[in-house]
Amino acid sequence: MEDYLNQKHGKIIAIIATLDTKGSETGFVKSRIEAAGYGTLVLDTGILGGKDPPVLEPEFSADEIAREGGEDREELASRNSEKNTRNRGILAMCKGSARILDKLYKDGRIQGVLGLGGAQGTEICTFAMRRSLPLGFPKVMVSTVASGQTPFGIYTGTRDITIMHSVVDILGLNSLTRRILANAAGAVVGMAETTLIEEKRPKPKVGITIYGQTTPAGLAIKALLEGRGYEVFAFHSNGTGGKAMEELAVEGLLDALFDLSTHELTDEIFGGIHAGDSKRLLAAGLKGLPRLVLPGGLDVITLGEPETVPEIYRSQPSVPHNPHITLVRVNVEQMTRLGNVAAERLNQSHGPVAVAIPKGGFSFYNRDGLHFRDIKADQAFVKTLRARLKPEIPVEEFPFHINDPNFVTEIVSFFETLLRRAGTLREAV
Repeated sequence: MEDYLNQKHGKIIAIIATLDTKGSETGFVKSRIEAAGYGTLVLDTGILGGKDPPVLEPEFSADEIAREGGEDREELASRNSEKNTRNRGILAMCKGSARILDKLYKDGRIQGVLGLGGAQGTEICTFAMRRSLPLGFPKVMVSTVASGQTPFGIYTGTRDITIMHSVVDILGLNSLTRRILANAAGAVVGMAETTLIEEKRPKPKVGITIYGQTTPAGLAIKALLEGRGYEVFAFHSNGTGGKAMEELAVEGLLDALFDLSTHELTDEIFGGIHAGDSKRLLAAGLKGLPRLVLPGGLDVITLGEPETVPEIYRSQPSVPHNPHITLVRVNVEQMTRLGNVAAERLNQSHGPVAVAIPKGGFSFYNRDGLHFRDIKADQAFVKTLRARLKPEIPVEEFPFHINDPNFVTEIVSFFETLLRRAGTLREAV
C-alpha cells in the first residue's frame, strides 16, 4: 500500500469488491470508469480467494486488506467452516478497507468510491464508506440487498451513500447487469465531476433538530435564522437525525446547535422507535459547541401500531399519529428520569449551553385543552433539571407553547445572546 501511496495519479475512482466472486463484474465497471477518463484503484475484499488467477490484479489484495484489519486471510479461509470465522473475516475486511480508504482520501488520491456486493459485500463496502469518507464525497453502492427488505439504515448510517439495487444477483455479466453496472459507473463519475461554487464569505452554520411535534416552530425558526444571515441545517429527530447533527458538530462542520427537538432521548430511554444513542446531548457538548437545548417532543414516546404498544404504557394517554405510529404521553416519574439523564449529559459540556423551557407545552398535543397537557409532568422535568444542572448552565422559562409565533421570536433572540456570549456571533450577522 505505501508503494502505491507514494505514486502520483490523476483522478481516480476506488472500486471495492470481492474478486473471488465478482471479478468479471469488477473488471466491467473498471473499464467503464476508465473509458470516462478516470483512473481506477481496486480493493479486493474477498475472504475465500481462489485457486485460479484472479480476473484482474487489484491494487490492494485481499491478503493486504485482511492484514490492515488485523487478520491473516489464508488462515481465515482455511477455517471458514468454523463458528464465527466468517464474521471475523468480514470484520477484518471492513476495518482493513476502511483504513485504506481513509489514507487514500486524506492523501487526496481518490475522487469517488464504487462498491459492488451482496449482503457480505454491502456490509464491507458501506462500513468502509461510513468510517472513512465525509459527507459530500461520492459514494455509490450497487447491492443485491437494496430492495428494502433489509433496513437501509444499517448500511447508510449518517452518511450520504447512494444505494443502487442490482435487481438480479451480481453473478456474471448479461445484458441487464451490464446496464445496471454501467449506470453505477456513470453515476460515480458524474458525482466526481460535479463542482460547486463556494460562498466567498461563509455563513455561520447552525444545526437545528425538528420533529413532527415541533414542525411549526422549526420552520419558523429556520426562516428567521436564515433571514439573519445563518446557514441552517435541519435534522429530523428520528433516531438518525440527532446523531448525524452531533457527528457533524464533532467533525467541525457546524458552528452552533439549536437543539429544538430532543425527543430521541425519550425513545432511547423508554424503548421508542426513534431512539437516539448514548452520545445524544453529549457528543457536541464534549466538542465545545455552543448549544441551546429545548425539550421539544421530549414529552412523548413514539411507538408502533396501537396493538404493539407495551402493556406498561397502556394506562398513559395516547394519540394515534398515523396508522403505524402511536404517541404515548410521558408521566411525572418518566419526566423526572429524563431530567436526570439530560442533566448528566449536559453537565459534561465543554462549551456554553443553555436550556429554554416553553411553559405552554413541549409538543403539538401538549397545550391547554388538548390530550397531552400535563403541567405537573412538565414541571417535574424542569425541577429535576434545575436541581441537577451545574449552576453555570441557565434554565430559562418562557410563557408560550413551543409552536407559538411569539416563542419563536423570543427564542431566536435568546439563541443569539448565547452565541454572542460565546463569541460565535459574527459581526456580519
